[in-house]
Amino acid sequence: MRAVFLAFAICAGWTALTLLGALEPLERLSVRARYMLTPLGRDTDDVVVVAIDERSLARYGQMPWDRRLFAQLVDHIGRARPSVIGIDVAFNEPARQPAEDRSLAQALSRVPTVLPIFLAYADAARLEMRAVEPLPVFGAAAVALGSVQLASHVQTEVWELEPFQNVVGHWVPAFPTAVLGAHRGSAVSPPSPHFPWRTGPQLFHFQGPRRHPLVSAVDVLEGQVSPSALTGRMVLLGATATGLPDTNFAVADPRMGPLSGVELAACAIDNLARDGFLQRLAPLAIALLMLALALGPGRVLTRGSDGPARRTLWLLLAAAAWSVLSLIAFRDGVWLEVVPVLGALASCHLAGVWGERADLLEHRNQLLARYGSDLAAEAQRQRARIEGELHDGIQQQLVVIGREVRRLLKRSETTDLTDRLQFLAAQTEEAQGEIKRLRGDLLPPALRHGGLAEALPVLALQHAQRSGLDVRAELASWEPLPEAREVELYWLVNEALTNALKHAAASRVRIRLDQSPQTAIIEVSDDGQGFTPPDLSIPPPGIEHSGLHRMWLRMRSHHGDLAVHSRPGAGTTLRFTLPVERREG
Repeated sequence: MRAVFLAFAICAGWTALTLLGALEPLERLSVRARYMLTPLGRDTDDVVVVAIDERSLARYGQMPWDRRLFAQLVDHIGRARPSVIGIDVAFNEPARQPAEDRSLAQALSRVPTVLPIFLAYADAARLEMRAVEPLPVFGAAAVALGSVQLASHVQTEVWELEPFQNVVGHWVPAFPTAVLGAHRGSAVSPPSPHFPWRTGPQLFHFQGPRRHPLVSAVDVLEGQVSPSALTGRMVLLGATATGLPDTNFAVADPRMGPLSGVELAACAIDNLARDGFLQRLAPLAIALLMLALALGPGRVLTRGSDGPARRTLWLLLAAAAWSVLSLIAFRDGVWLEVVPVLGALASCHLAGVWGERADLLEHRNQLLARYGSDLAAEAQRQRARIEGELHDGIQQQLVVIGREVRRLLKRSETTDLTDRLQFLAAQTEEAQGEIKRLRGDLLPPALRHGGLAEALPVLALQHAQRSGLDVRAELASWEPLPEAREVELYWLVNEALTNALKHAAASRVRIRLDQSPQTAIIEVSDDGQGFTPPDLSIPPPGIEHSGLHRMWLRMRSHHGDLAVHSRPGAGTTLRFTLPVERREG
């Protein structure tokens, strides 16, 4: 269940990043890679580009050309009977000689032509856009006008075309749309119930470098192009020479390099003609895809029980399968999201690794706690055993010896023997006192008979007498706990007192006992020099924290918690917290 929830959370996060557009730059990089791995498309002979290229400029001079030259060019193309000529050249201002405009208008009227509309600022003072159309004499001669804006917003690369565009409040067809409509002999004035193409921005699906026939304007004017190469085709006339306007557009397909506007128009016509724009998944489809990923491979990858080798194999298989599927789909014009899917798979794999490590750490902590509990119980048994043996064995023997020595003292008449017997009696009493002290250290009588509430004040008094410092125990509320827990807490407090008196340079130490229905709390506070406590979410590392390390392990073995509140110069408080388990009976 944890694996499913974790996989769902990871995939939901990647879905959110995708829908918010945060992954778009990386996703577009993946599209460029897919272009490089996709075979080139088939050549199309429906569109021919007549290029105003470097050869044309070298022969007829720099632009703008005399419009009578354009008229000759249109006439030469028209004699081959193309279906339509799309001219991607602006004719929005009168020529220097009226005869130029009359000659071009007459040529345009003899063959179906499409002329461009483009946007420009109204004037330098106002940042308002206006539609710039051809001169009326040319507009009347053309069969259609089309917008040469590639998209409704500025882009560093050309990814989209809007087949119909809102140009200053009026819907007009894009230039490629108008050319294709004239080729098919259909009207292209949206919105129409018979509108044959999609609305809104459409993603170009490029077919590789220069997939359309391209001839130089020089060859057309000099009759070097066979009429059959143009007959019945859409002929696009525009600039391709480097340095001319609209000749250096970057596109998504790295194989194509910079394209001119007229070449982009040819690509757009090809996409429009075969409805071949890239189709991207809708947001709902992306969400469903990521949900399926979470319930399928994601759930498997996040499981901490499969082992690293098996999870890595699952990751590689799932990533390879999706990469191949996305490449196949891309060839057919479907853009499947790659970055969020691969990112989610990798994240689920990392979550599985971290989960496995967390499970391993938890298992080790459980074993450590069990070992600690067993060691504490064994230590308690050994203390009780040694204390019993001292009481029942050696101490009893010493008592017997002491009695016999005292009896002999009463009967002795020799001074030397009396002195020796008195020495033996003193040694015997001293040994008995030492054994009593050892028994008290192993299992203090106050702890054995009165429990922790009586033993800690005695312990505080003993430390005060040894150190000469102010050491006291304060009882707020306390109910007896199981003997093993009270013994463990006693020795924990004893170690805390020893450390405080040895290292804290304190003058006052307080022990406080308190209890709630769920927890038992003991605090050992001093007014010493303090220190910067370590992170206690893990066993405290380092030799300087060895005492805290031991106390941390002993508390965890009883499912308790150790907290340290301290800072340099402000004293230290150690807080031991244990869940309450009442003493039976």
